[in-house]
Amino acid sequence: MDRPCRSHGWKVSWKMLPLAASVLSSCFLLTRAQETTGISIRVVPEVLKEGDSVTLTPEGLDLKNIASCKWYRGAVEERNMIISFFRPPFSGETKGPAHTGRETVKPDFSLYITDLKPADSGIYSFKPEGPGVTITGATNITVSGYVTNITISDSGKAIENSTTVLHCTSAGTNVSYSWLRGNESLVVGERISLSNNNQVLTFNPTSRNDSDSYSCYGYNSFSNDSTSYLLNVLYGPDVPEIGPSEHYYAEGSNLTLSCTADSNPAAQYTWSFNETSDIGSASQLSIHNLQFHHSGNYTCKAFNNETNASSTSASREIWVLETLSNPVLWPAEAIVAENASVSLQCNTSNRLDVNVTWFKDSNPVLDKAVLFNRNRNLTLTAVSKDEEGMYTCKATNPVSKATSNPSKISLAYGPNNVKLNQTGTVTLKLGSRLALLCTAESLPEAQFRWFFNHTNMNVTANTFSTDLTAWEDGGNYTCQAYNSVVKKLASASVNVKLTTQESTPPGSGLTPGQIVGIVIGCVLGVALIGGLGYFLFTKTALGRTEQHSSNGNIPSAPGRNQGVTDTKPTPGEEDIQYSTLAFKANHPPQPQPAATRPLESNIIYSEIKKK
Repeated sequence: MDRPCRSHGWKVSWKMLPLAASVLSSCFLLTRAQETTGISIRVVPEVLKEGDSVTLTPEGLDLKNIASCKWYRGAVEERNMIISFFRPPFSGETKGPAHTGRETVKPDFSLYITDLKPADSGIYSFKPEGPGVTITGATNITVSGYVTNITISDSGKAIENSTTVLHCTSAGTNVSYSWLRGNESLVVGERISLSNNNQVLTFNPTSRNDSDSYSCYGYNSFSNDSTSYLLNVLYGPDVPEIGPSEHYYAEGSNLTLSCTADSNPAAQYTWSFNETSDIGSASQLSIHNLQFHHSGNYTCKAFNNETNASSTSASREIWVLETLSNPVLWPAEAIVAENASVSLQCNTSNRLDVNVTWFKDSNPVLDKAVLFNRNRNLTLTAVSKDEEGMYTCKATNPVSKATSNPSKISLAYGPNNVKLNQTGTVTLKLGSRLALLCTAESLPEAQFRWFFNHTNMNVTANTFSTDLTAWEDGGNYTCQAYNSVVKKLASASVNVKLTTQESTPPGSGLTPGQIVGIVIGCVLGVALIGGLGYFLFTKTALGRTEQHSSNGNIPSAPGRNQGVTDTKPTPGEEDIQYSTLAFKANHPPQPQPAATRPLESNIIYSEIKKK
């Protein structure tokens, strides 16, 4: 009578509830031993899984006429012999070529095998020997393996309106598969389909709404495993929109237009004026101190560098009208290197009756201030801590006065206190993922570069990650922080050591090193078995061989997937420029920093140039 299906240590969570019906129906996957003609052989237990033990017992034997027996793995051939057993008075046994160290024979001629593996599945033949004995017996057993090493692979970038395929694989025997989207069962339909035993999930065509977390569950009647995959569908850009909706602006006021288009990843933007000149490359376009010549047609266009798609254009007509307004102080913020110079510009009426005065923290500007262009421009030379503060300009004429927006002047510093989230020497397993975060105290924000064993990795973000798939990935990882204003470098390092990688599971590819190890192991195993067989052959006492246990799963060798985290663009303030102080030095700093980013409009930065 067949045994009922049992869970055998299932790990069940609420996420698995949608799979319950499928799991219950999988009990038939554990195959019962099949009897063949000849001597009847009883298999206990009948249902076998990886790691179990089994006893194969011949039934109906006339032991009076049987002096010895032989067990074979497969057909009755000498190369398939597991063991030869002799009853008293010729007690003893001889191990054959197919003996693995896990098989023994009991006095009733039954074969006992421990620590079963899926590879032990197959036919076992029994041949009794004695006067007039010619009958043989055989049975077939199946050992089911645990579900392990489940993975999801993709067909490449998922782009809207294209076909996306996710493929789920695992190690194990008689594995069934099921998918979840988020925490709910996956709903298939016209666009979404499952095939190949539910291992293949296809989106055709792919929609931006398909972006989500997808989980693949592999299971048989006594084990399960799962993994998740975050599907990020790239799309757009859609037709952009320009805001705000106003068309009329006063002379001297500020114009800020924003262009937005639905896109993944975020779109890149270009602005043009009167469909001829390019005037911006950000989602926001700002123009300070509007004049009559700024009147015209402003056009925005979006581009997605992942989908290589461009949007249609959106336009806005702008008219600038004359009026008296507050002066606009430009830039709104300046970060200056010590002893460098910085200039501020007070944008106001050019009429001769308008006078301009300057203030720092509400007090008149004196000392190092140099004024020109009828006081519309202020320059501070050899800037020090004393010049830090909030600056304003005030425009006056006989009938009106107006005060400008403030401009903050700050003294650049850093990078100081450069740190990594991992320091010293760290030991990681081969195939794991290294993720590093670099921080530094700096004004303006530090620019970053990463080095591996002094080789530039061409990464400019403050994060760095890579899959450690080869022994060569161990070594020194260095983060270098650079302040483009003070021309200063600082760095921090971590030394990564790798541990021995686990071997590869059955059915997956083996590396050359693994193959060599297996060959050497086989040679040593054959030598050991031969020596042991010779030793036991000389003994006359019936003994029981030591049972060896080996239940090591071989995980799939992780594919090398070195990656670098996405680099977020450093948000730059639009009203900042750097001014330059040059001095001589015998030697330039090494290594050279990454190329300086283009200066954005209306921003002053201070640089120290070494000659």
